[in-house]
Amino acid sequence: PNASYANNSQYSPAASSSYHGLHLSFVQRPSRWGYYRVSYTLSKAMDNVSEFFFSSPIDPFDLSKDWGRSDDDQRHRLVLNAGVERYGFQLSSLLQYYSALPFNITSGVTTVQGTAGRPIVNGAFIDRNAGVGPGFFSWSLRLSRSFKAGARAQIEGLAEVFNLTNRVNVVTVNGNFGAGAYPANPSSTFGQTTAVGDPRSGQFAVRVRF
Repeated sequence: PNASYANNSQYSPAASSSYHGLHLSFVQRPSRWGYYRVSYTLSKAMDNVSEFFFSSPIDPFDLSKDWGRSDDDQRHRLVLNAGVERYGFQLSSLLQYYSALPFNITSGVTTVQGTAGRPIVNGAFIDRNAGVGPGFFSWSLRLSRSFKAGARAQIEGLAEVFNLTNRVNVVTVNGNFGAGAYPANPSSTFGQTTAVGDPRSGQFAVRVRF
């Protein structure tokens, strides 16, 4: 039947989630030479609903079939930011590393409830968010210097570079596995990149403070 035929749509806040995390940071307070901060987070987030508004379960009578990694579950997050000031120049840097986010693997077949189905193995749907995407890495730099302009004004010239290594950070991938036997026969487009983050870019600026 048509997936929407005779459907009775009801929405309720019935989802559940679980989060465990450890956060560590080491900070060098601003001093005459500069500063730095290292932050690391180890975490695990699980739930039975995606972050899409009005998400539909794979089985409205058994929400446990959707229990899996949260859409924003990342095991590792490392952030380093630092700055050095010498001879009137200020050099600052931001380095970010995030481990891979999951993505939901669908079969391309819609269930009677109108939900995107997942591949079936041994008579059961595979876990939600069973796919593992690529990680994220970015390194940015900023160089600036300030000059006095009169009694109260100050002019700052700066140059910034984002994604210095020009890494291709994948944002989304095609999670449609297709109707083939899982995991042996995926569609030709399964896992292909559908969106990426910004490439390396730079900018120059002048700022006046008064």
